[in-house]
Amino acid sequence: MIKGKVLQDLVSVKRTDLPITSAYFSVGSQTANRKSHLVELKKLIRYKNSTTYFKQLSEAEQASVERDFDRLLEWYGSGLDTTKYTSSICFSSSAAGVWKTIDLKRPLQNELVIQPLPYIRPLVNLFSMHRNYGLVLVDRSKARILESRLGVYKEHFFIEDNAPESVKVGGFKGREERKVERNIHHGVVQHYKDTAQKLFDLNKEFKFNWIIIGGRKDTIAEFQKYLHDYVASKVQGKIEVEPSAPLNEVLEKVRLTEDTARENFEKVLLEDFEQKRQNQQGCEGMVAVLEAIRKNLIQTLIIQENFIQKGVFSRSSSYVGLSLSDHSTEEQGQLERTNDVIEHLVHIALAQSTNVEFVHKDIRKYGEVAAILRYPMIG
Repeated sequence: MIKGKVLQDLVSVKRTDLPITSAYFSVGSQTANRKSHLVELKKLIRYKNSTTYFKQLSEAEQASVERDFDRLLEWYGSGLDTTKYTSSICFSSSAAGVWKTIDLKRPLQNELVIQPLPYIRPLVNLFSMHRNYGLVLVDRSKARILESRLGVYKEHFFIEDNAPESVKVGGFKGREERKVERNIHHGVVQHYKDTAQKLFDLNKEFKFNWIIIGGRKDTIAEFQKYLHDYVASKVQGKIEVEPSAPLNEVLEKVRLTEDTARENFEKVLLEDFEQKRQNQQGCEGMVAVLEAIRKNLIQTLIIQENFIQKGVFSRSSSYVGLSLSDHSTEEQGQLERTNDVIEHLVHIALAQSTNVEFVHKDIRKYGEVAAILRYPMIG
């Protein structure tokens, strides 16, 4: 799974005393001045150089960050292929030998952050707001299955002429023609079954959050009969399109269904949480969630999209808390303040193979952060 691999690579970056510079940056439209985006990046760099945080870094740490800045300017200036990508996320620590890039075909809010670990909250939020889903285009003899990830489509399956449409055959009182029609019907059914099986396999591999089916109305209804129950439960949208319609036209119709599908996905997620909470398999609020994460009890972490909470963390361990008054032991290490404890919470959750979901729906009644636990807590 692409999302899982990207995030696991980032949370597995070895902790050092050297800071990591994280950049989320769009190169903008390719107008006459193709390097205008570098002016914005240089402004961000000058601002970071003037901050108290940067000035409090050691001489070696400052030198490492300065080299990071040079590398970022080089990357966004000439390294990134701007004919293919609109933006890029970079993680750099020159002294620690860290350099990772994620190139995207969608714009980003420009951010430049220096901290002990890769700044991943915006990336995790991006995966949540643009969840991957499957798109199936099908008719009686053709099928196409695509995956949408971060708004970019990738084709995983294509087949055409998989079932005979017509055969002209004569015969006594049309019996041969009826036989041919039955064979055609069987061929179409087998085509639907083959496509449904391929969709099942791709869903298992890529873990689609939802599925959208496109085609003629009667074709969609017939094809759905052969879907596996688990796959059928993920169908969140249907679009009526002609099989011969250009892909751009199809995708434009698909995008109109995305918001509704995303809302339905979050609705089901929160209904599952509420049911689990009532069965003692869920908790809510920062205090309860932090206690659960320390014991590695969380299966799915649910966070309000724009929720920010000040707190404390330890560089030498995975400890996070809400106040410096939290008891700091030798095992936990020295506690430091952070303006966003959610960032550290997400790192710990992903390191524990916990599913992390930022949601747009209002969950203030749960304290803006909640969790589905791995098993019920009794007593």
